[in-house]
Amino acid sequence: MKKLLYLSLISLLALSGEIFAEGRCPPGMFETGSRDYLACAPIPGYGQGDSDTGQDSQPPIPTIWETRWGAIVTESKGGGFGAVNGFKSEVAASGAALEQCQGTATVSKTKCVVRAVYHNQCAAYAWGAGVSVASHAIDIPTATKNALQSCGEDAGEACKIYYSGCSYAEAVPK
Repeated sequence: MKKLLYLSLISLLALSGEIFAEGRCPPGMFETGSRDYLACAPIPGYGQGDSDTGQDSQPPIPTIWETRWGAIVTESKGGGFGAVNGFKSEVAASGAALEQCQGTATVSKTKCVVRAVYHNQCAAYAWGAGVSVASHAIDIPTATKNALQSCGEDAGEACKIYYSGCSYAEAVPK
């Protein structure tokens, strides 16, 4: 009888563990999903402040969308190149790209020319057979397609993308 009691106690101790109200999910989340797939979902109202007063503990931070500029600068008849994204103004973006181009200029710093300035969108720069084209559009695939098409028509052969990047608007505190 004592053996059975000790065996039962050992079994209970071995099986005991920490109990979580939300199961295997972090605090503020509950288990959902199916038998084969576990997912965690937020508990409605969790962390929303004092439930007695209905007040949020911290008000949301108001934000606005600010325009972001990008630019592409190349060196005429040389290998200098500059491209930037995420600047607050057209002048700042052009200036930063121009500085990059001048730093990589192979013929003359004075030969760096702004090829494209864009805001809240993407740009691509294609090159081939001595021809280059900068294009900007709503996304990289569209900008790339436009640059390759224009460059190919001018060069008479297939061009390749040398650069692509985006400068989308950014949510900032009001």
